[in-house]
Formats: sequence, structure tokens, C-alpha cells
Amino acid sequence: MSKKSTILVLRTLLIWFALAASVALANGGPFTIKYPNGDPAAKGVLARLDPDLKPGQENRLRVIKEDLKITFGKDGVSRGDVTSPPLVQVSAEYTIENPTDDQIEMDFGFPILRGVYINPWSMMISPAVKVWLDKTPVQFTIISNSAIYGIIRQHAYSSIEQAIAADVKLSNLVATVRSNSIRMRSTDRQELLAYLTGPMKWSERDSALLVEYASLNVANTTAIRPRDRGWLGGLADEELRKLQNQYLGPLAAIGEQKATQFFAYLASRFDPQAATTYEKIFSAWGGDVRECSVDLKTGKIRPREVTVAPEAISKGSDVSITGDPTIYARVDYLDPQAPISESERTSCEVILKNLPVIFTFAPMNILHYQVKFPARSVQTLTVSYSQYAYLDTRGPTSYQLAYVVHPASLWQQFGPINLEVAVPQGVDFRASVACDNGGTEERGVGPYDSGKGRFSIYQTVLEQKTGELYLAVDADTWKKAGKQIAVDVQTIRAQQVDDQRRK
Repeated sequence: MSKKSTILVLRTLLIWFALAASVALANGGPFTIKYPNGDPAAKGVLARLDPDLKPGQENRLRVIKEDLKITFGKDGVSRGDVTSPPLVQVSAEYTIENPTDDQIEMDFGFPILRGVYINPWSMMISPAVKVWLDKTPVQFTIISNSAIYGIIRQHAYSSIEQAIAADVKLSNLVATVRSNSIRMRSTDRQELLAYLTGPMKWSERDSALLVEYASLNVANTTAIRPRDRGWLGGLADEELRKLQNQYLGPLAAIGEQKATQFFAYLASRFDPQAATTYEKIFSAWGGDVRECSVDLKTGKIRPREVTVAPEAISKGSDVSITGDPTIYARVDYLDPQAPISESERTSCEVILKNLPVIFTFAPMNILHYQVKFPARSVQTLTVSYSQYAYLDTRGPTSYQLAYVVHPASLWQQFGPINLEVAVPQGVDFRASVACDNGGTEERGVGPYDSGKGRFSIYQTVLEQKTGELYLAVDADTWKKAGKQIAVDVQTIRAQQVDDQRRK
């Protein structure tokens, strides 16, 4: 292995990634969430939503326009450390008309790729998300990517168990392995392996995966992972909390994404259609399960690339591995501190060895909220959030933001999208759509920092209404601008102290 190992660009394994280059880019907007069987009174958040978390169409309300503003700023935590990624502030303001004679109450969903920033200054765990209707705050729930993965595992588990039950011989062999899982009798495991590779004609690798699935016996197991304790934003929902840890158990040691891929892959061995089931949740919201970036040189969409040191992979010491879920999912990393037995650790090692990871799930959150629109009214609905830009190491190294713009296509009437992007002056910028340079302005450097700096403004009007929008800033010029911002902030604060003394 070379000194550095490129993750996410194993070209022979990432044929799927090439499809992302043809995705059309366009306008954003909230989704309408449909009710199963048209029953909005059904109990429970997941009962009220479509079982697959898929959106519906909206043809009653009209979005007159959307003003989408995105700022690459500082996080206010790193202070003098300019190596931290940009904290990107996103504000989507929708002017919505109800032209009907009836009041309309709707459930909305708003997809956010890669999750949201957690406010470090809050006394309690608090995501940096806000929703307003005109000037009134709207209560919301964050359906986390962990909950979405839980739904995927739940569906896959059901498919696997039904397929096992349909084969009497297989069902008996699996049951025997499970009943002896504590003693881990090798003869039982070998008999199951022989049936899979023999009459069922499975490969050695796939057969090994099912043997470990039976040995772990993950039915209805949960695991509270220290770095992923449940937070759901405005509304705590016990059903969602349970889902995000369900069907994990000892598999939490390899990470929720790798565990979810394990379930989805096994389900696909019984039913090839199951291989695409987990994609449908993401594609329905307009997101791509494969992480992509906009190339800083060409402006074209390509697979995301991240390079990490191989020794960091084995030790799990690189923050880009343990802190970035899509990288964590792609490397064969087993948490050495996981509270699991030796037999469970062995099973996890076998799974890591045999699981073919073709691509990873891009993390996604869904904001869920309800809004009332009076008859014959025009109101402004605003969704804002902050999140760290993600790293892409293909030269020149960049920080990236992916924004799901597809939801506007779910509305029968959706007006123009006015896009404005602000980046610190001197920072090289590229978007997946053509933008005009709107000059420079003085603005706050970040939501949690009182300093101000000069920003370059880029603008355009988006027209199409499908796909994702990608924005990127050059990492080197970002660091240089960060140093200057730090100097400017210190200068401004010193001046403020002097002014107070004079008073």
C-alpha cells in the first residue's frame, strides 16, 4: 500500500458514481409529506408519515419565489485555528400563496444532506436549525440519518427473515446456529455454510456473511453509541430514538452505515430488488446516496475523493475517519473500545472482510414540520440551518456543500429561485451552476462570531427543478482568508475595547 490510500474513489467498485455526472441541477424547496391511506390522524410520527418516508405532490399552494442564501463562514469555536472547515449558513426563504378559499394545513419535509451543526454554546444539545412562518417560529422534528438507516435495516431485516422462513432447511440451520450462538459450535456453522455454498449456490463470501448474521442474532437489538446519542431537534420522539439504534447490537462496532450496508446487501441476495430499496428513500427526496463533489477546476460533478494515511485507517486515529461517516463506512475499521464479546468481535471482523462496499450512504436529515396557510393569503416560510462543509482532497483540495434542490419539482407551481452565495474575499469559489460576480460586501464572519469581514458575492437565478446543487471553496485560499479574518476580528475587538475605555 502507498503512503496514502484514496478512499471513495476505488474506480472499479464505483461504477454507480459515474451516473451522478448526468444529474440535472436546479431549484430547492420543501417537500410535501404524504399520509399513508390519507389518514392524517394516525398516531405517531412514523405512522403519520409514509412508511418509506417518501414525499407527495402539491398542487394547491403556489411558491411565488424562493430566495436561497448560502454563506461560507467561521464556526466561532476554532478561533485562531484556521484549519477547520467552513461553517456554511443556509437560508431558504419561500414566498407561498394559498389562492384557494380554504385554509390548508400541511406537513412539510425538508432534506438536508450530511446533517446539521450542533450549537456548542447552548446549555442543551441544540441543532442550528430554525423554521419560521413570517415572524413566528415553527416547531420541527429532525428525522436523523441514523433513524433513516434504522428504517433501512428494519426493512432489510424483515426481507431476510421472510426469505429464511420460506426455506425449511435454511430456517432449521439458522435456528440451530442461533440457539447455539453462545457456544458457537463450529459444526452448526459449517453445516449452514455448506448448504449456502452447495444447494443455494452462494459464493463463499456471501455465505460467510449470512453465517455471521445468524451467529450474531441481531433481532430487535439496540445499541446506544456514545458518539451518536439521540437528538431530534424541536420534538423528541421515542419511536425515532428507538429506530436509530435498532438492529445494531454488536454491529455498532463497525459503524451504523457499514451495518446498514450489511443488512441491505444480505436482503439483496434473496431478492435482487432489495438492492435498490434503500436508495429509494434518498432518491425520492432528490438526494444521491453516492457522495459527489463539484470539481474545482472544471465545474463538473464527480465522485468525492478523500485521502487518508493507511496507518490512521488501522488505528482509527484520523479525525477524518472517525468524524466523517462516509469515510468511516468505507474503511475496514472496528472500534477497539466496543463493549462486545470475543466471538462478536470475530463475527464483525469476518463481516468487514467479506462485505463488498460498492458505495456508501450519504448522510441525510429530514426536517419535519406542520404549517397552516389561511385562505387567500401570502406568507413567507423560512428554513435556515448551519453545517460544516465536507473535505475533498482531489487537487486542488476543497471544502464542499451539497444542497438538495430537487423538491421544487414536487410542486405544480414553483417560481424562480434566486441564489446568492457569499465567500470570504480572496477565496476561490466554484459552483455546479454558472454564477455572476456581484461584487463584495462587509458581513459577519459567522453565526457564533461577532467579527466582520469582506465577502465576495455570487448570484444567479436557477431554473430547473431536479437534482442537487454543489458549491466548493479552495482549501488553501480558505486558510489564507481565515488567517486574515482572525487578524481582522482581533483588530475590531481591540478597537471596541478602546472605544469603551474612552467612553
